[in-house]
Amino acid sequence: MRNKWKIAFITLLLSIITLIIFGAVWFTQTFSEPTNEEFPTVTPEASEGASFTITTTKEDLNSWLQQELSKEPDAEMYDLYIDDAVYMETRIEALGLSVPIKMKLTPAVTEEGNLELIEENFQVGNLSLPSERVFQLIGATVDLPEWIYVLSEESKFYVDIREGVSEEVDINIKSFDLENDDIELRMTVVANETN
Repeated sequence: MRNKWKIAFITLLLSIITLIIFGAVWFTQTFSEPTNEEFPTVTPEASEGASFTITTTKEDLNSWLQQELSKEPDAEMYDLYIDDAVYMETRIEALGLSVPIKMKLTPAVTEEGNLELIEENFQVGNLSLPSERVFQLIGATVDLPEWIYVLSEESKFYVDIREGVSEEVDINIKSFDLENDDIELRMTVVANETN
């Protein structure tokens, strides 16, 4: 009887030690030095073609955004919507657990006509992590569209609307004022050169 308890205790102890080592290895690999993704910093050239100025609302933009995101292979892994700010909800898998992440992001239009989504606040399950690490974890575990870049050191996303959304249309954001529901885009249908 004594040997059974001794074997069970040693087995349990070895299992706990293995789990701790696995957790430490996973944690150090996941939270190694943060690196920002490479993204185009060159200002795109003005596109030639028919141009239109579009004034839209948050509701219409949400509808278009959901349509575009539904085309992505892992669209069910995250939810992105616009209200008084830009909200992102996703889940990450950590040690067999699914941990929810909720973020509130403030939009800012860049000189190139793209969009930066700057972290205003976030919630990661019941964990308290620095925002830089949360962005790093999202970049490492969530398969975002290729036109959304995670800039962990700056706690923001860079959304490359101009180059990433469509090859046929150049979308240039002119204003993105959510408080006044004033969203203005310039859309240029890219002229195709025929040989």
